[in-house]
Amino acid sequence: MIRQPSTRPSALAAGPALNVLLVARDPHWAEAVNGAASTFNGGGGSTCDARSALVRLSDTRTHYSHLLVQPESAEGLIDALADVTSAPAGSATEMLLLGNPETALRRIGVIPSANSQAICTALSASPHIQPEQERAMLPEELQAALNGAMIEIRYQPIVSLADGTPFALEALARLNHPEHGTLSPSRFVPQMEDAGLAAQLTETVSRLAFADMTGPYLRDLGLRVTVNFPLDVLLAPEALELLEEQRLASGIAPERIIVELTESRPADDMPSLRASLDWLRAHGYRIAIDDVGPAVPRLTPLLELPFTAIKLDMHQVQQVTTAPEIKAFLTRSTEHAHRRGMAVVAEGVETPELWHAMKEMGVDAAQGFLVARPLPVAAVPIWLTAWKSAPPIC
Repeated sequence: MIRQPSTRPSALAAGPALNVLLVARDPHWAEAVNGAASTFNGGGGSTCDARSALVRLSDTRTHYSHLLVQPESAEGLIDALADVTSAPAGSATEMLLLGNPETALRRIGVIPSANSQAICTALSASPHIQPEQERAMLPEELQAALNGAMIEIRYQPIVSLADGTPFALEALARLNHPEHGTLSPSRFVPQMEDAGLAAQLTETVSRLAFADMTGPYLRDLGLRVTVNFPLDVLLAPEALELLEEQRLASGIAPERIIVELTESRPADDMPSLRASLDWLRAHGYRIAIDDVGPAVPRLTPLLELPFTAIKLDMHQVQQVTTAPEIKAFLTRSTEHAHRRGMAVVAEGVETPELWHAMKEMGVDAAQGFLVARPLPVAAVPIWLTAWKSAPPIC
């Protein structure tokens, strides 16, 4: 444990309190970080191994200002640690590498020596990564991203509100751009859809997710995986046939796959949509509708279609404790879904208060930062083991 800071006067005593997480076996680094932490007013932190750091950083109830990692102590998890401290993961933790790593991670700072002053300077500096100025990606960049293996998958767990049991993961696309870093879906998915690349993106995400489901990290976990399908893709018979070909080639049971309709535009052709859903149900897939809220066009007829689950919009969920009309809407939607035999998942559950509010409303499952950030595949079994050993909410 990094000792609590002393009360001696310091030039940095009036600075912001820091909570540092250290992954290092070398006692020289622990000593140097102790010395640096003692110069900050109210600062402190703790030392743990890399697996424990992944679990702590995936749980948002404790905020860490910095993650300091000695590569030799990272147990091969440096990339996963960098991922859960990235902006697309919703993190405000700055990661810094200690020593002279043979392979420097792009956009990750380095503290070269176990010197308290050097560490102190790095901790007190403004984050070395400045937000990228958002700009529209050119069509040729989008196509290059799909052709050049820049699309990656992160997995956000979904757990039962009744007892906290994890049962599914949502596969979320990320674009690992060589110049702009890792981009969240909002930075590239709408542009790909506008450029007519939605089907190619969906095929890529499905292929990568199925490879992970049969790979060493997810194969034996028994979790379902949700794959997002935009409406245009879901209405295309050839896209459904390709999904089935991918599934058969992977040897994955269809009931382990949840096809999630993302509402990027209104569903005007209900008969065609029903035909697609009937096809998926006949082949054994589960189907969810995303972002259910009062702004969804033609929501009532949509909820009459043969979905197996609905997902409550995260922005609506986060207002249930302050907006009675939103709570009433989500309660009605939950009751209607249950009458139709559908499960209900609340997205955006970020506080214990929201967890308990959803549970009281009869919602079946929760997804959000209170459960876990979106995780790289290598972090999923580590998170799952920690969660099962002591569910922190239930």
